[in-house]
Formats: sequence, C-alpha cells, structure tokens
Amino acid sequence: MKYGKVLRPLGIAIVLSLLMVVVPAEPALAAPLIVLSPASGAAGTRVTVTGTNFGSYVGDGLRIFFDNVEINDSPKTVPATGSLEAYFDIPDDAAPGTAWVTVRGPIGTVVAQTLFNIPQTRVRLDVTEGAVGTTVRITGRGFYADKIVVFYYHLNGVKEKLGTTVATAVGECTFDFLIPQSPVGKKRISVENAQGDFAEAGFEVIPSATLDTTSGGVGDIVNVSGTGFGYKREVAVYFRTRKVAYADTDRYGSFEGAFKVPEIKAGTYDVKIEDGDGNIVRMQFTIAADARLDKTAGSAGTELTVSGTGFEAGDTVSVKYDDVTIATTTADSEGAFSVNFDVPVSTRGEHLVTVSDSANARQLAFTMESEAPPVPTLLLPETDAKVEQPISFQWQEVNDPSLPISYNLQVTSGEAFTDILLEKRGLLAAEYTLSEEEELKPTRKDAPYYWRAQAVDSASNESQWSKPGSFYVASAAFLPTWVIIALIAVGVSIIIFVVWRLRRETRYS
Repeated sequence: MKYGKVLRPLGIAIVLSLLMVVVPAEPALAAPLIVLSPASGAAGTRVTVTGTNFGSYVGDGLRIFFDNVEINDSPKTVPATGSLEAYFDIPDDAAPGTAWVTVRGPIGTVVAQTLFNIPQTRVRLDVTEGAVGTTVRITGRGFYADKIVVFYYHLNGVKEKLGTTVATAVGECTFDFLIPQSPVGKKRISVENAQGDFAEAGFEVIPSATLDTTSGGVGDIVNVSGTGFGYKREVAVYFRTRKVAYADTDRYGSFEGAFKVPEIKAGTYDVKIEDGDGNIVRMQFTIAADARLDKTAGSAGTELTVSGTGFEAGDTVSVKYDDVTIATTTADSEGAFSVNFDVPVSTRGEHLVTVSDSANARQLAFTMESEAPPVPTLLLPETDAKVEQPISFQWQEVNDPSLPISYNLQVTSGEAFTDILLEKRGLLAAEYTLSEEEELKPTRKDAPYYWRAQAVDSASNESQWSKPGSFYVASAAFLPTWVIIALIAVGVSIIIFVVWRLRRETRYS
C-alpha cells in the first residue's frame, strides 16, 4: 500500500508526458520584418521597403510611415504571398540623424519597424597641407541625391570655382583638383548645391621652390622659382651663407628669379629661399669641378687657354692633350685656375683635353682642323725639259695654319702614275735631288718621265697631287750635234790625207 501511493502519481506523470510528445504542437508564426535599401542616404534618396512574414495580414491594408509621416497616399494591401514592397524618397526637410520607418496595421498598431540613417552634410580632404599644385581628392556626403554639387576655392577674399559633379543616389560625391596658385597659409574649400546643402574643409598651403638644375659649375646661371610664399613679399636667395639673388612675389605668393653659382670648390651646398615673413625653403645644389677651353677648334700651334673652377684649393692641376701632359698649374684658394698651352702637332679630328687634380677630372673636346693645304706648284724641271744627272726637283712652298708642312714626291714612267719608279714622303723642304743610287736611266724626249708633288700639314691633311710635270734624261755618252759634225769632218780629212800619202809613196817607189 505504501508503494502504491507513490507509484500511482508517478505513472500518471509519465502518461501525461508521453501524450505531450505524441500530440503535435501548433507552429508559431515568424514576426513581420522590413528591410530598407539603402539603409542610409541624404534627402532625395529613393528607398525601397521590402517586407517579409506578413502572412497574418494577407488582404489587410497596411500604412508605412517615415518619422511619423505617412509615405503613401493609400494603404498597401498585403498579397497572398505575405510579402510587402514600397518605395519613397527621403523628404527635403529630413534632419540629419536616424529616423524610424514604421509599418502600421489597420488599427494603427506597429507591425514592423527599422531605422534609416540620414548623414550630416560634410566633406573631407585626403591631403590637408601641401604646395601649390598638390593633387587633392575631396569626398562629401549628405548632399541632395542626384543633384549638382559645386566646389569652390577661397583665395584672397574671392570664391573661385573649381568644378562640379553630380551627387550619387545616396548623396555622396568625389572630386579631384590641384591646389591653385595661392600664398602661404590656411585656405577654405567649400562645397554646396542649389538645394542649400553646404560644407567646407581647410587646406594649408606651404611654400615650395625649385631649381631648374640641381648641379653645375661655378658661373652657371641657375633659374629658381617658388610658390606659396607670402603675399607680395621680397624673397632672398642664399647660396650657402651668401646672398646671390632676390625677387618679389606676386599676389599669389609666386616668384621667378635666377642666380649665378658663386666661385667655390666642388661640393654640395644649401640653397635657402626666404621671404620677408620668415617662410623658408631649403634645397641643395652640387657644384662639380668644371673646366673650359677658350677655343674648341683650331690648328696645330693654336694657343689655348683652359680654365677651371670647383677644383681642390691649392692642388696641382694637370692638363693632358690626348695622353700627353702638356701643362700644369695650381688651383687657387677658391679652386679656380687658368693655364695656356699651344696645340701640339696631331691628326685632324677630335682630341681629348683632360684636366684633373687629386680628386676631380674633366674631359674637354678640341677639334683639329681638317682643311687640306694648297696644291704645290711645280718649278723644276720645267715641262718637257732635258735634264742631266744628278736630277733636282723643286716646287713652290705652300702656306697652311697647321705647320710645319711636309711634302711627298713621286716619279713614274707613265702619266697615269701606275708604275712608281721613285717615291719620297715627309720631305721637309720644297726640293729634292736624286742620289747616285736613285739615278734614272736616260730616255728619249718622246718617252719622258713624269713627276708630281703633294703637301701634307701637321694635322695630316693632304692636298691634291699637283698637275704632273714631264722631263727626259740625256745619255752620258751623248755629244752635241756640232761636235759630231766636227768629228766627222776631222775623220774625213784624216782619211783623205792617208789616201793621198799612200798614192804619193807608191808613185815614187
């Protein structure tokens, strides 16, 4: 009995539990839900409201509100699908912040709701300081959707238009521009539209300067320009600590000027640009050792002056023409020097003049003249003359800038000069006499020898060959005609005398 009282309630509990498992429960319906697309945007943004799980309201007319303002002229009837869709534009007077989008039932009860974000009208710059010419991207949000946005740059009290763009469907915008010419300091950049949206950002203009070259030699002219300095201020240019130029800025803080690189040894030096308001820009300029010739072309013997700057102070400077040292000097306390030398005998064309000290070397080009000397005029032997051994040749000396002049001589048996019998080169005098070993064989007048001469200057420029001359050589056994006649007469006389004497002796014997 005692156990029966305990088991009976336990059995009832088990049976009830089994019944709860066997009997199916009625399914619970999901709560209605709305989604906004987009969920954020400025005034004028077109918003799509999509609702799901509205099966309990099929056939009912539902009202949609934006911040307690109904957005539809009439209720939206829920179709058999249990879905809901509606469109509306964010009103012009929507205040920045969050607003409720609410779906209400037939009796005004809230069925579903969600938040929509309206951004504050604002702009930002990706770069907030820089020099004139800096590329800046400005981005904005909170501007009336799909409307024109205008960008302005405020300069010296004037609002200058930079450009326009059209805001996106949610009221965002992007615009790239270059910082225009303007003096140093904070500048306002504003963005606005016809609907009254307005925002601005600040940009700090900083001074900037450039040199048209960052290296060169002493005495070079360097152009310098700057932007973003003070409004109509005097600007000084300092090389190291020496003031080398000044200029005045315009109303935009810009200037242009030039300076001459001072005489100083090679190295890298500061160039400082400073205006009257204390705005400073520092750059660097490298002075390289520099050398120059006063003439870049000429002839042998031409006097050249080579000068240089930027070399080591007090150092020995050597000057080489091609590979031969031709002059030396000493650089002064500022690294400058000057030395003269005569161009040595060398071939025509370009030659290197190398200037160097213990730390620097510069190569310069000198061009030796390439104009040929005049053609020699033949003097002796005269044309078609008969000559005797030893034969002497003479021609007229020629003049040329590249001294000394040498001559070439050729003798041949034919006027075409294809069979050269004698050739002498590098003759320093305008004449030549054949040696005993060079004697020419006797020849007839109708088969003469031919000869010609050529001039060569010290730059190896050769003249044309002279017009050929001709001559013939008399035989050593050859006697003049009158001598031959005389000898014949004597011989005849001797013969007559001998015959006469023989006849006489025969008569008286």
